[in-house]
Amino acid sequence: MKLSFRPLTRSDFPLLQKWLSEPHVEEWWHQPLDHFGVEDKYGPRVDGIEPTYLFVILFNEKPAGWIQWYKWTDYPDHAAQLGAELTAAGIDLAIGEKELLGNGLGTAVIIEFLNRIIFADPGITAIVTDPEEKNFRSLRAFEKAGFVATKTVQLKGETVLRRVVTISNNKGPADLARPYFVI
Repeated sequence: MKLSFRPLTRSDFPLLQKWLSEPHVEEWWHQPLDHFGVEDKYGPRVDGIEPTYLFVILFNEKPAGWIQWYKWTDYPDHAAQLGAELTAAGIDLAIGEKELLGNGLGTAVIIEFLNRIIFADPGITAIVTDPEEKNFRSLRAFEKAGFVATKTVQLKGETVLRRVVTISNNKGPADLARPYFVI
């Protein structure tokens, strides 16, 4: 099993649009965007205008989904709703290829991404994120990666409840366990 990440580019937008329209992704992302919608939402991130960093998840060198991260200092209103410290970062991901679900890949992606990318920044003290409370697959992946649920919130303008999960960077990236998973 080979897991890697590369920055998402505009040439990935058709694939991102396809993934966002997949029922298992749309159920939680609520964004089945057309070409222009993908450009409007993700173009500023790819261009570095918006401080959210996008990556394609590569599993055995093939695109499997995407992952993004951001510093909560850049999104203080959302951070305040979650109770996230401004020295923490946030993370969101989706496995876009349905046949890769249910085998632990999400957990492996989370752990590897934290080890290789986010916790490589010594200024990041923790990761705090907020999957929907009913998104059991996502919550389980974060739990298996070592995250702890701290509370449930409803964000301004939303009708769903979100579970706030967090993991600290007090041990360093080498201390995060590598999961076993089956493909």
